[in-house]
Amino acid sequence: MAIAGLIMGAVGSAFYYLMVVPPEQSDRLTAINELRFALDRIQHDGVQAQSFTLGSDPYVYYGYFYSEDYPDTSGNRAVYYSYDNGQLIREEWIDGDLTTSTVIAFHIAAAGDVSFPYDENSPVTVNITVTLNPGTANEISETDSRYIDMRAWNEE
Repeated sequence: MAIAGLIMGAVGSAFYYLMVVPPEQSDRLTAINELRFALDRIQHDGVQAQSFTLGSDPYVYYGYFYSEDYPDTSGNRAVYYSYDNGQLIREEWIDGDLTTSTVIAFHIAAAGDVSFPYDENSPVTVNITVTLNPGTANEISETDSRYIDMRAWNEE
């Protein structure tokens, strides 16, 4: 019984440490997942758009994707991205009316941590840095980029 108890204790302890994620790794996973979600959402909007217009001030907006005669809507669609108090905001406008406003990243330390470098001769590039616990010894930052080729579509 004593030997079985020792074995069960060792197996239980090993199982516990395999199942529990340390806080630092948990923060890193949170940052990676948030970064991936934001980039996936922006890419989804971008591949449906016909054009991209770069914003002049990230506190107003970084830029927006635009589509004329967007399918399944009554008309034109624009999706704007902006920074507000540590968050990356996505706003969808249909025919000039705001239809949705959503936070797609919650841990953006500064407006400059998101950029959309773009010129009309290349795909839209999106760069995002997500930072958890900024300015502390436990700061975790993850950065990634995406290239988005817009697809102009035609209804036939």
